[in-house]
Amino acid sequence: MRVSEALKYSGRMLRSRLWGRPTLVLANIYPTFRCNLRCTYCNFPLIGTRELETGQWLTIIGELASMGCRRVNIQGGEPLLRPDLPELIEHIRKMGMSCVLASNGLLVSQQIQKLGRVSTLVLSLDAAGPANDAVRGAGVFQAVQDAVAAARNSHIPVKVNAVLSAKTAAGLDGLLAFAQAQDLFLTVNIMRAGAPELWKDAARIKDDDEEIRRTLGRLAGLSRKNFRILFSEGVYRYAARWPDYSRDRLTADELTAAERARLDPPRCQAGRFYISVTPDGSTWPCVATIGKVRGGNVVGDGLSDCWKRLAGHDCLACYSACLVELNYLFSLKPRVLTGFLTRHLARFA
Repeated sequence: MRVSEALKYSGRMLRSRLWGRPTLVLANIYPTFRCNLRCTYCNFPLIGTRELETGQWLTIIGELASMGCRRVNIQGGEPLLRPDLPELIEHIRKMGMSCVLASNGLLVSQQIQKLGRVSTLVLSLDAAGPANDAVRGAGVFQAVQDAVAAARNSHIPVKVNAVLSAKTAAGLDGLLAFAQAQDLFLTVNIMRAGAPELWKDAARIKDDDEEIRRTLGRLAGLSRKNFRILFSEGVYRYAARWPDYSRDRLTADELTAAERARLDPPRCQAGRFYISVTPDGSTWPCVATIGKVRGGNVVGDGLSDCWKRLAGHDCLACYSACLVELNYLFSLKPRVLTGFLTRHLARFA
């Protein structure tokens, strides 16, 4: 167990509960939306967002640290397309924060020397074989395998993130067998499809709702028994109650009291414990709210002021496993908190 990390996270969360006010623990930063892939369910490379310069990102990283942030996730796009990536990573670590980097894997084996200071490398892989490449691009499965090998040779902790759709859900057993054979741990999500401006052609490869519920039920059972799945059983049980998977998120006025009681969502902690900053410096509670719930721009407004504006957003719930896990975690749900400390932080920053 990484005891120091566990204490840092737990201390920040407990203090926030005592104070009764938002406390920044985690930041997702997107230095670029540019990407060398065109995945079926991602529109980010086509948005054409302006990118902040290196010095501006260094300032943001410093502001995150000064506000008490403990972990920075670098996402994209493909972060390795930024020439200044090593400088950003180094500054995050210098500021005392852990640094998690998400990549599609294509450039990792050639540029592994840039990632030496990364706390954890997260590689995107939706299936173990051709089904993955049908959604993400030719040759990606092999590139991810090469990236895993390169990371291990460089002693960089590595895990896999999977996004299941109608094209890949049937390959779940094969993905788990691959993870077992490669000694990998993974987070498993269901593909979002409700916002084409963000998720491109996702609706075209979305499973029907009952099939999604069956998949989530399977994941719940597997999570209870298979320690390689890092998200908790309760996350998948909750997501299986979602009323309509063509809608990514629901606001407080979109459910009746009875519907809300049946869904029983965890409190949305986006904008209360975590924040997203996109390439031009715009701030959002989370990735699912990009273009919908803006907190301002850090360049003109400063990160602290942007953060203050986000806590009162009207999001009630979503079904994305990665976000639900965070919402349960920051709500101090005992089983999720215990699972995070023993499964996740035991292996990854």
